[in-house]
Amino acid sequence: MSTIKKVLLTLFIITSITFAGVLLYSSGRTYLNDEDLIGNTTGNIYNGGLFCERDGKIYFSNDNDDGSLYVMNSDTTNIKKLYYDKAAYINVDENYIYYLRANNTRENASGSILMFNNTGIYRLKQNGRALKLISSNPGSYVTVRGNHVYYQNYDVNAGLFLYRNQTDGSLERLLLREAVIPSIIMDNKLYYVGVNEDHNINSLDLSSFTTRPCIEGNFAYPIFQGDYIYYIDQSNNYTINRMNKDGSSRFIIVDERCSTFNITNSGKYLYYQVDNMDKSKICRIDLTTMETEVLLDGHYKQIHVTEHYVFFKDFDNTNTYIVSADGSSKLGTFNPPNLNED
Repeated sequence: MSTIKKVLLTLFIITSITFAGVLLYSSGRTYLNDEDLIGNTTGNIYNGGLFCERDGKIYFSNDNDDGSLYVMNSDTTNIKKLYYDKAAYINVDENYIYYLRANNTRENASGSILMFNNTGIYRLKQNGRALKLISSNPGSYVTVRGNHVYYQNYDVNAGLFLYRNQTDGSLERLLLREAVIPSIIMDNKLYYVGVNEDHNINSLDLSSFTTRPCIEGNFAYPIFQGDYIYYIDQSNNYTINRMNKDGSSRFIIVDERCSTFNITNSGKYLYYQVDNMDKSKICRIDLTTMETEVLLDGHYKQIHVTEHYVFFKDFDNTNTYIVSADGSSKLGTFNPPNLNED
């Protein structure tokens, strides 16, 4: 063999080994996020986390395929199936998808899903590969912030408490012995509504792990939006209210009994469900003019927002509806295809 061929062969071997090493390292590496990254919006998490938008893509749970994890462009085109798990509380960062596996609630359990645990919190690459376990226990209200995953975790011997894990699943920690919702995390503090002793808005310092009351009241589902906090007042017939972030200047926005709400990313519109027996309805209010509009009469749930759309379901899961987030009155049904490949 000539000297040139030997040199080329040596270079090829070195390059191949280096490339293989890079692939091996990358396959086991967890890519880190900016500490201020938010995996999904507060309002979407309250409503089940069934839709989540990131970088021009919407990740969603497809009811037409028994809740399997799908992805589409932000304009609802180019729909693809990512994974057969029934997904809830979807969060997405720059590299991964996090979700609650809810196969225990499927209508049609196939043999393939019985190979794994039916519930738990998992992570996938955005191409639907490299499934990784975060927590094997049943959970809910999964929320990604920075390089941590926050969630309610149920242990048959301990109960339902608040936990945190790293995004690589390597360090699970009990945060609070309360079933609080970890939907608001900012400035290294987790804000939550108390469950066991009060319904105040409290905070948990994520450095010292100490708690303190912030705003007294009987709150449910607070959303920090702009200069305000929007919330349901449990002491005042579950009306939707707004206050300053220091708890001052409280006033009623929707003076009807409501079960859920969400706010568009622009902060202009608030969508809400009124629960009033045969007068129930889903509506929206323009937070600039305070003008209200009834979208549909009846019982609806799980209001989700993306940049351009609002999605919600009727109460028996028969239909998912879609309406433009910019205030357009055109309402349609969201009917994605079933791309079941099992």
